[in-house]
Amino acid sequence: MMGSYVVLDLETTGLDYKLDRILEIGAVRLVDGAVAGEFQALVNPEVPLRDENVAFHGITPELVAGAPTIAEVLPEFLAFLGDDPAVAHNALFDMNFLTHHARAALGVTLTNAAIDTHELAKEVFPREKALSLERLLELFGAPPRPLHRALEDARALAEVFPALKAAFDERREYQRAQFNRIQHVAMRYRELGRLIDLMQGEFKELRKTLEVYFAESGAEQIPIPGGDVLRRLHHESYEFHPDELRAVLAELGILDHVQRIDREKVDRWVKGDRLSESEKAALLQTRRFLGHRLVMSWERRRIEVSRQEVEG
Repeated sequence: MMGSYVVLDLETTGLDYKLDRILEIGAVRLVDGAVAGEFQALVNPEVPLRDENVAFHGITPELVAGAPTIAEVLPEFLAFLGDDPAVAHNALFDMNFLTHHARAALGVTLTNAAIDTHELAKEVFPREKALSLERLLELFGAPPRPLHRALEDARALAEVFPALKAAFDERREYQRAQFNRIQHVAMRYRELGRLIDLMQGEFKELRKTLEVYFAESGAEQIPIPGGDVLRRLHHESYEFHPDELRAVLAELGILDHVQRIDREKVDRWVKGDRLSESEKAALLQTRRFLGHRLVMSWERRRIEVSRQEVEG
Protein backbone atom coordinates (compact mmCIF):
# COMPACT_ATOMS: atom_id res chain seq x y z
CA MET A 1 0.00 0.00 0.00
CA MET A 2 1.78 3.11 -1.25
CA GLY A 3 1.27 6.54 0.23
CA SER A 4 0.90 8.13 3.66
CA TYR A 5 -2.21 7.80 5.82
CA VAL A 6 -3.06 8.73 9.41
CA VAL A 7 -5.25 6.15 11.15
CA LEU A 8 -6.99 7.82 14.09
CA ASP A 9 -9.50 7.26 16.86
CA LEU A 10 -11.12 9.50 19.47
CA GLU A 11 -12.61 8.92 22.88
CA THR A 12 -15.28 11.45 23.77
CA THR A 13 -17.65 12.42 26.56
CA GLY A 14 -20.66 11.49 24.40
CA LEU A 15 -21.98 11.12 20.86
CA ASP A 16 -22.98 14.69 19.98
CA TYR A 17 -20.01 16.51 18.45
CA LYS A 18 -21.61 19.92 19.07
CA LEU A 19 -22.35 19.34 22.76
CA ASP A 20 -19.79 16.75 23.87
CA ARG A 21 -16.01 16.99 24.18
CA ILE A 22 -12.93 15.08 23.05
CA LEU A 23 -11.25 13.11 25.85
CA GLU A 24 -8.41 11.41 23.99
CA ILE A 25 -6.81 11.39 20.54
CA GLY A 26 -4.82 8.43 19.26
CA ALA A 27 -3.29 8.16 15.80
CA VAL A 28 -0.85 6.03 13.80
CA ARG A 29 0.87 7.19 10.63
CA LEU A 30 1.26 4.55 7.93
CA VAL A 31 3.78 5.17 5.13
CA ASP A 32 3.67 2.58 2.35
CA GLY A 33 1.85 0.26 4.74
CA ALA A 34 4.40 0.47 7.58
CA VAL A 35 4.05 2.33 10.89
CA ALA A 36 6.03 5.58 10.71
CA GLY A 37 4.85 7.37 13.85
CA GLU A 38 2.25 7.57 16.61
CA PHE A 39 0.38 10.30 18.45
CA GLN A 40 -1.50 10.05 21.75
CA ALA A 41 -2.89 12.71 24.06
CA LEU A 42 -5.45 12.89 26.82
CA VAL A 43 -7.61 16.01 26.82
CA ASN A 44 -9.15 17.83 29.76
CA PRO A 45 -12.80 18.24 28.64
CA GLU A 46 -13.43 20.91 31.28
CA VAL A 47 -16.84 19.33 31.99
CA PRO A 48 -17.91 16.52 34.36
CA LEU A 49 -17.73 12.98 32.98
CA ARG A 50 -20.80 10.75 32.92
CA ASP A 51 -20.57 7.35 34.61
CA GLU A 52 -21.74 5.45 31.52
CA ASN A 53 -18.94 6.98 29.44
CA VAL A 54 -16.31 6.20 32.06
CA ALA A 55 -17.54 2.59 32.10
CA PHE A 56 -17.15 2.44 28.32
CA HIS A 57 -13.61 3.73 27.83
CA GLY A 58 -12.19 3.69 31.36
CA ILE A 59 -10.99 7.32 31.26
CA THR A 60 -11.68 8.71 34.72
CA PRO A 61 -11.84 12.35 35.87
CA GLU A 62 -8.51 11.82 37.64
CA LEU A 63 -6.81 10.82 34.37
CA VAL A 64 -7.77 14.02 32.57
CA ALA A 65 -7.74 16.48 35.47
CA GLY A 66 -4.19 17.63 34.72
CA ALA A 67 -4.32 17.08 30.96
CA PRO A 68 -4.10 19.97 28.46
CA THR A 69 -7.25 21.41 26.92
CA ILE A 70 -8.34 20.72 23.36
CA ALA A 71 -7.03 24.15 22.30
CA GLU A 72 -3.58 23.06 23.52
CA VAL A 73 -3.69 19.52 22.06
CA LEU A 74 -5.12 20.21 18.62
CA PRO A 75 -2.20 22.24 17.16
CA GLU A 76 0.21 19.39 17.90
CA PHE A 77 -2.20 16.80 16.52
CA LEU A 78 -2.97 18.80 13.37
CA ALA A 79 0.76 19.13 12.76
CA PHE A 80 1.01 15.33 13.05
CA LEU A 81 -1.95 14.86 10.72
CA GLY A 82 -0.64 17.26 8.09
CA ASP A 83 -2.32 16.88 4.71
CA ASP A 84 -2.58 13.09 4.89
CA PRO A 85 -5.93 11.32 4.47
CA ALA A 86 -7.54 10.52 7.82
CA VAL A 87 -8.58 6.89 8.27
CA ALA A 88 -11.13 5.92 10.92
CA HIS A 89 -13.79 3.31 11.64
CA ASN A 90 -17.09 5.18 11.27
CA ALA A 91 -15.05 8.17 10.16
CA LEU A 92 -17.98 10.61 10.16
CA PHE A 93 -18.10 10.43 13.97
CA ASP A 94 -14.40 11.23 14.47
CA MET A 95 -14.18 13.81 11.70
CA ASN A 96 -17.27 15.68 12.94
CA PHE A 97 -15.65 16.03 16.37
CA LEU A 98 -12.28 17.08 14.95
CA THR A 99 -13.77 19.52 12.44
CA HIS A 100 -16.09 21.15 14.97
CA HIS A 101 -13.48 21.53 17.71
CA ALA A 102 -10.75 22.69 15.32
CA ARG A 103 -13.03 25.45 14.13
CA ALA A 104 -14.32 26.33 17.61
CA ALA A 105 -10.96 26.26 19.41
CA LEU A 106 -8.55 27.40 16.68
CA GLY A 107 -10.66 28.85 13.88
CA VAL A 108 -9.14 26.20 11.59
CA THR A 109 -11.08 24.37 8.86
CA LEU A 110 -9.96 20.80 8.19
CA THR A 111 -9.68 19.84 4.53
CA ASN A 112 -8.19 16.35 4.88
CA ALA A 113 -9.76 13.55 2.89
CA ALA A 114 -11.44 10.98 5.13
CA ILE A 115 -11.51 7.22 4.57
CA ASP A 116 -14.17 5.27 6.46
CA THR A 117 -13.00 1.70 7.04
CA HIS A 118 -16.53 0.70 8.01
CA GLU A 119 -17.73 1.62 4.51
CA LEU A 120 -14.77 -0.21 2.95
CA ALA A 121 -15.53 -3.27 5.07
CA LYS A 122 -19.18 -3.30 3.95
CA GLU A 123 -17.97 -3.54 0.34
CA VAL A 124 -15.44 -6.29 1.11
CA PHE A 125 -17.70 -8.30 3.45
CA PRO A 126 -21.25 -7.63 2.15
CA ARG A 127 -22.77 -10.54 4.09
CA GLU A 128 -21.51 -9.39 7.48
CA LYS A 129 -24.20 -7.70 9.59
CA ALA A 130 -22.04 -6.13 12.31
CA LEU A 131 -18.64 -4.83 11.22
CA SER A 132 -17.23 -3.46 14.43
CA LEU A 133 -13.49 -2.95 14.79
CA GLU A 134 -13.38 -6.09 16.92
CA ARG A 135 -15.12 -8.09 14.17
CA LEU A 136 -12.77 -6.62 11.55
CA LEU A 137 -9.79 -7.92 13.53
CA GLU A 138 -11.40 -11.38 13.58
CA LEU A 139 -12.07 -11.35 9.83
CA PHE A 140 -8.42 -10.56 9.05
CA GLY A 141 -7.05 -13.01 11.60
CA ALA A 142 -5.56 -10.35 13.85
CA PRO A 143 -5.19 -11.28 17.53
CA PRO A 144 -7.82 -9.84 19.91
CA ARG A 145 -6.72 -7.10 22.23
CA PRO A 146 -8.18 -4.59 24.72
CA LEU A 147 -10.01 -1.83 22.87
CA HIS A 148 -11.79 1.43 23.73
CA ARG A 149 -8.71 3.55 24.23
CA ALA A 150 -7.84 5.84 21.35
CA LEU A 151 -4.28 4.76 20.60
CA GLU A 152 -5.00 1.05 21.03
CA ASP A 153 -7.96 1.32 18.66
CA ALA A 154 -5.89 3.27 16.15
CA ARG A 155 -3.13 0.66 16.33
CA ALA A 156 -5.62 -2.15 15.81
CA LEU A 157 -7.18 -0.44 12.80
CA ALA A 158 -3.76 0.40 11.36
CA GLU A 159 -2.86 -3.29 11.54
CA VAL A 160 -5.71 -4.40 9.29
CA PHE A 161 -6.15 -1.28 7.13
CA PRO A 162 -3.55 -2.24 4.47
CA ALA A 163 -5.20 -5.64 3.93
CA LEU A 164 -8.68 -4.10 3.95
CA LYS A 165 -7.70 -1.43 1.43
CA ALA A 166 -6.05 -4.03 -0.81
CA ALA A 167 -9.22 -6.16 -0.76
CA PHE A 168 -11.35 -3.08 -1.45
CA ASP A 169 -9.10 -2.00 -4.34
CA GLU A 170 -9.24 -5.50 -5.81
CA ARG A 171 -13.03 -5.42 -5.72
CA ARG A 172 -13.03 -1.99 -7.36
CA GLU A 173 -10.72 -3.24 -10.13
CA TYR A 174 -13.12 -6.09 -10.87
CA GLN A 175 -16.00 -3.62 -11.09
CA ARG A 176 -14.02 -1.32 -13.37
CA ALA A 177 -13.24 -4.28 -15.62
CA GLN A 178 -16.97 -4.51 -16.33
CA PHE A 179 -17.06 -1.00 -17.86
CA ASN A 180 -16.58 -2.37 -21.39
CA ARG A 181 -19.90 -4.21 -21.03
CA ILE A 182 -21.67 -1.53 -19.03
CA GLN A 183 -24.80 -1.53 -21.20
CA HIS A 184 -25.28 -5.23 -20.56
CA VAL A 185 -24.71 -4.64 -16.82
CA ALA A 186 -27.33 -1.86 -16.80
CA MET A 187 -29.87 -4.01 -18.66
CA ARG A 188 -29.23 -6.97 -16.36
CA TYR A 189 -29.59 -4.70 -13.33
CA ARG A 190 -32.98 -3.52 -14.60
CA GLU A 191 -34.13 -7.08 -15.33
CA LEU A 192 -33.06 -8.35 -11.92
CA GLY A 193 -34.74 -5.40 -10.18
CA ARG A 194 -38.05 -6.21 -11.85
CA LEU A 195 -37.64 -9.92 -11.10
CA ILE A 196 -36.84 -9.24 -7.45
CA ASP A 197 -39.95 -7.07 -7.09
CA LEU A 198 -42.12 -9.87 -8.52
CA MET A 199 -40.43 -12.57 -6.45
CA GLN A 200 -40.65 -10.59 -3.21
CA GLY A 201 -44.41 -10.28 -3.57
CA GLU A 202 -44.82 -13.97 -4.34
CA PHE A 203 -42.36 -14.95 -1.59
CA LYS A 204 -44.29 -13.02 1.06
CA GLU A 205 -47.58 -14.63 -0.02
CA LEU A 206 -46.11 -18.15 -0.04
CA ARG A 207 -44.48 -17.62 3.34
CA LYS A 208 -47.75 -16.40 4.83
CA THR A 209 -49.52 -19.51 3.49
CA LEU A 210 -46.86 -21.76 5.03
CA GLU A 211 -47.07 -19.91 8.37
CA VAL A 212 -50.85 -20.39 8.43
CA TYR A 213 -50.44 -24.07 7.52
CA PHE A 214 -47.93 -24.71 10.31
CA ALA A 215 -50.04 -22.79 12.84
CA GLU A 216 -53.35 -24.52 12.00
CA SER A 217 -52.11 -28.04 11.19
CA GLY A 218 -49.64 -28.36 14.07
CA ALA A 219 -47.13 -29.93 11.66
CA GLU A 220 -43.44 -29.45 12.31
CA GLN A 221 -42.21 -30.21 8.79
CA ILE A 222 -43.30 -30.65 5.18
CA PRO A 223 -41.60 -33.47 3.23
CA ILE A 224 -40.84 -32.46 -0.35
CA PRO A 225 -40.52 -35.01 -3.20
CA GLY A 226 -36.84 -35.61 -3.87
CA GLY A 227 -35.73 -35.73 -0.27
CA ASP A 228 -35.88 -32.15 1.01
CA VAL A 229 -37.75 -31.15 4.16
CA LEU A 230 -39.09 -27.73 5.10
CA ARG A 231 -38.97 -27.55 8.90
CA ARG A 232 -40.64 -25.17 11.30
CA LEU A 233 -38.25 -23.88 13.94
CA HIS A 234 -39.15 -21.83 17.02
CA HIS A 235 -36.50 -19.20 17.75
CA GLU A 236 -36.61 -17.21 20.93
CA SER A 237 -36.69 -13.44 20.57
CA TYR A 238 -35.02 -11.52 23.38
CA GLU A 239 -32.86 -8.56 24.28
CA PHE A 240 -30.29 -7.83 26.97
CA HIS A 241 -30.84 -5.05 29.49
CA PRO A 242 -27.87 -2.75 28.64
CA ASP A 243 -27.13 -1.40 32.13
CA GLU A 244 -27.41 -4.79 33.83
CA LEU A 245 -25.31 -6.40 31.08
CA ARG A 246 -22.55 -3.81 31.37
CA ALA A 247 -22.45 -4.30 35.14
CA VAL A 248 -22.01 -8.06 34.71
CA LEU A 249 -19.35 -7.63 32.01
CA ALA A 250 -17.46 -5.21 34.24
CA GLU A 251 -17.60 -7.70 37.10
CA LEU A 252 -16.29 -10.46 34.80
CA GLY A 253 -13.46 -8.23 33.58
CA ILE A 254 -14.70 -8.29 29.97
CA LEU A 255 -16.11 -4.79 29.52
CA ASP A 256 -12.72 -3.15 28.84
CA HIS A 257 -12.13 -5.63 25.98
CA VAL A 258 -15.39 -4.89 24.19
CA GLN A 259 -15.71 -2.13 21.64
CA ARG A 260 -19.44 -2.50 21.04
CA ILE A 261 -21.84 -4.77 22.87
CA ASP A 262 -24.40 -6.47 20.66
CA ARG A 263 -26.68 -9.46 21.15
CA GLU A 264 -24.82 -11.72 18.71
CA LYS A 265 -21.55 -11.20 20.58
CA VAL A 266 -23.13 -11.99 23.95
CA ASP A 267 -24.81 -15.05 22.43
CA ARG A 268 -21.40 -16.31 21.30
CA TRP A 269 -20.05 -15.94 24.84
CA VAL A 270 -23.05 -17.80 26.28
CA LYS A 271 -22.74 -20.66 23.78
CA GLY A 272 -18.92 -20.84 23.74
CA ASP A 273 -16.39 -22.24 26.17
CA ARG A 274 -14.68 -18.97 27.06
CA LEU A 275 -16.75 -18.43 30.22
CA SER A 276 -17.65 -20.69 33.12
CA GLU A 277 -21.22 -21.88 33.63
CA SER A 278 -21.73 -19.45 36.51
CA GLU A 279 -20.47 -16.54 34.37
CA LYS A 280 -22.82 -17.56 31.54
CA ALA A 281 -25.69 -17.73 34.02
CA ALA A 282 -24.90 -14.19 35.18
CA LEU A 283 -25.12 -12.95 31.59
CA LEU A 284 -28.39 -14.78 31.01
CA GLN A 285 -29.88 -13.07 34.07
CA THR A 286 -29.76 -9.78 32.13
CA ARG A 287 -31.78 -11.21 29.24
CA ARG A 288 -35.41 -10.23 28.66
CA PHE A 289 -37.60 -12.74 26.78
CA LEU A 290 -39.73 -11.09 24.09
CA GLY A 291 -41.49 -14.10 22.56
CA HIS A 292 -41.02 -16.62 19.76
CA ARG A 293 -40.63 -16.05 16.06
CA LEU A 294 -41.22 -18.58 13.30
CA VAL A 295 -38.25 -19.59 11.20
CA MET A 296 -38.46 -22.03 8.30
CA SER A 297 -35.37 -24.01 7.33
CA TRP A 298 -34.62 -26.34 4.43
CA GLU A 299 -32.87 -29.60 5.22
CA ARG A 300 -31.72 -32.47 3.04
CA ARG A 301 -32.83 -35.86 4.27
CA ARG A 302 -29.95 -38.12 5.17
CA ILE A 303 -30.14 -41.45 3.33
CA GLU A 304 -27.92 -44.00 4.98
CA VAL A 305 -26.92 -46.92 2.79
CA SER A 306 -25.04 -49.82 4.28
CA ARG A 307 -21.80 -51.01 2.73
CA GLN A 308 -23.42 -54.34 1.97
CA GLU A 309 -26.21 -52.64 0.02
CA VAL A 310 -23.64 -50.64 -1.98
CA GLU A 311 -21.60 -53.72 -2.76
CA GLY A 312 -24.74 -55.66 -3.65
